[in-house]
Amino acid sequence: MTRIWKAGLCAALLSGGAAATPLSPGQHQLLQGFLMRGCVKRTPASDGVGLPGNEQVQRYCQCASEKLASTFTSEEVMGVVTGQIKKDDPRGKQRLKEASAACGQYLEQR
Repeated sequence: MTRIWKAGLCAALLSGGAAATPLSPGQHQLLQGFLMRGCVKRTPASDGVGLPGNEQVQRYCQCASEKLASTFTSEEVMGVVTGQIKKDDPRGKQRLKEASAACGQYLEQR
């Protein structure tokens, strides 16, 4: 099931459909944790040579993953798991872009 989630991560970012059942607190926490781990793996950190440090990356990823997780519905999660929502959907990319922009200040050099 983890492979399905990873393959459909961008697709899971789609905006809501006709039915919009919010995630339960447990589902939200699980999704946020998954998004957080993926973000940390994909966001480079360094020892101060032009890239943000580990603490900055952690704060950025915490912010972005929380923003993304709060936009999901149960139907969207099921759409990803079942393959009905494709990872290249432009709405998912837009959600990812918005969350990244909202949290970008955490990656700025200090």
